[in-house]
Amino acid sequence: MPPRLDPPASLRRDSRIAWLSIVGFWTFYFLVNSTRAFILQEPHQVEMLGRRVIVASLSMVITAIFYVFLRGSSAASMRRSMATAAALALPSAIAYGALNFFVFEDISSKSYPAQVHVRPSAPSPTNAGGQPETLNVGHATSEHDMAPWQAIAENSANGYFFFVAWASLFLSLRYAGEVRVLERRSAELRAAAQYAELRALRYQVNPHFLFNTLNSLSSLILTGKGEQAERMILNLATFFRTSLSGDPTEDVSLAEEIALQRLYLDIEAVRFPDRLLVEIDLSETLATAQVPGLILQPLVENAVKHGVSRTVRPVTIAISAQERESRLVLTVANSVGDGPCENGLVHGTGVGLRNVRDRLAARFGDDGRCHWRAPAPGRFEVELTMPIIRNGR
Repeated sequence: MPPRLDPPASLRRDSRIAWLSIVGFWTFYFLVNSTRAFILQEPHQVEMLGRRVIVASLSMVITAIFYVFLRGSSAASMRRSMATAAALALPSAIAYGALNFFVFEDISSKSYPAQVHVRPSAPSPTNAGGQPETLNVGHATSEHDMAPWQAIAENSANGYFFFVAWASLFLSLRYAGEVRVLERRSAELRAAAQYAELRALRYQVNPHFLFNTLNSLSSLILTGKGEQAERMILNLATFFRTSLSGDPTEDVSLAEEIALQRLYLDIEAVRFPDRLLVEIDLSETLATAQVPGLILQPLVENAVKHGVSRTVRPVTIAISAQERESRLVLTVANSVGDGPCENGLVHGTGVGLRNVRDRLAARFGDDGRCHWRAPAPGRFEVELTMPIIRNGR
């Protein structure tokens, strides 16, 4: 049965994706910044390394809180989830900016001391020697002396893109996970439908066969042919027990399949003792090949129905197996009866042929084919082509 996607399972999957993406995202952030600092040979690398660990760890906490509010949009569309993430990223970015400022503020002043630029004021009066008497020092300016709110705002702007990037990563992973679950469910539903179809196709027994067999039994009993009636009952019981007890998704050996069809034809031979002839051509090398169970049954039924029962002439039903281009080719051929024909095929519903074709497609896909033709007047053939499988391979 396909798995049931209840809310707790969805939340567990989201939480697993969220924590993996949070840890992975901020670990990558830490590694990139540390590698950059090492390449540029920035001062105080050991101390800066420790503080980057603090920032990355606390940023994971901020992102986790971000996720708690974001996961409420799991049922929303991708566009709405991204809009929610863009709004939630703003307070997260401000928290990140403040954290970054307070962790690195004191070490930044040590790493980048204020650079004082001396600027002369207006020219001073000169003394008798032509030299200025005094030198007025101008204003001192620093590249790292911006106000705290300015530094936090700058860090927050960078952090905003970090959190939007993480949210995009998380939502993409979440939706990808949902797609995988839906694909798995779809595959399991297709498998269940295929299994049900195989069961329905395999257990599709021609009711006319059972009706005619019971009529034949009645006739044998009324005419005092008890031994033949007993043999027919045993054959009928064996046929139904064999055909209905197996797993419809499992293959059987070709020898078993043809033995079952011979049993069926023995039952029909009681009805047509002078008209039904059977020929079996099966080599020992192909006897162990695996085929879908009862794959020949609808074809043999059609041969009896449209060939034997519609004529007073003897009709030969031939079942043969050949290996052709490393593929198994099964043929069921019979002489077409005296009924009305079109292109060599007696008018009918075509249910049996569709049954076989659908089963081959369900079992082998494009590697299983079913073709029928009338190669000569009064003859009709159905040819099945499938891979040669032995021991389940």
